[in-house]
Amino acid sequence: MQQPSVFTFTNLRQILFYYALFLAVDWSAACFAFVLERKERWRLLWWLFLQRFCYRQVMYYVMIKSVATAVNGAVVGWGKLERKATVEAQP
Repeated sequence: MQQPSVFTFTNLRQILFYYALFLAVDWSAACFAFVLERKERWRLLWWLFLQRFCYRQVMYYVMIKSVATAVNGAVVGWGKLERKATVEAQP
């Protein structure tokens, strides 16, 4: 299939339609999952919007930063947990 040489609003409308369809299917599946889990709070469903539009960009930033660190040759480890033995058992 060959790409069109000029921009048309038909292409934009088609892309927006399929994107809206994807979001509708995504929200429908999430609503169905909430129906199956009767004890869940429906307010949590609004976090799906943030996940779709914000979380992905944050993950791209983290990935680009990680690749840049690896290209620069910096060795990054897990670090070492310092144990202090300060936990006390409750009676």
